[in-house]
Amino acid sequence: MSNDRAHAAAPSVAADPRAARPATPYRYYDLIMVGFVVILLVSNTVVAKPVQIGPWLAGGDILIFAISYIFGDILTEVYGYARSRRVIWTGFGALIFMALIYTLVGLLPGDPN
Repeated sequence: MSNDRAHAAAPSVAADPRAARPATPYRYYDLIMVGFVVILLVSNTVVAKPVQIGPWLAGGDILIFAISYIFGDILTEVYGYARSRRVIWTGFGALIFMALIYTLVGLLPGDPN
């Protein structure tokens, strides 16, 4: 008898078609997050290389870093401020990690040859 009550009280997952998919589809969120973080890391690495575009001399990141603003706009408009902040903080954390790794590698002794 108690077994029948357990079956009657439990909601049927198959009866609800929304149970199989997430409530809000974030189909490209992960890809946009990875793209944003990669652009931040690459632009902070290539800034040391000066490039000449026409008569102007600029850092190598001048073209790449501008793309991060496009990613920020897409994140805010499509996924909202909360998810956009999460991506920005993820990028900030990746930049800190990159700076620590570059610092540690810089402190290691070089090749004596």
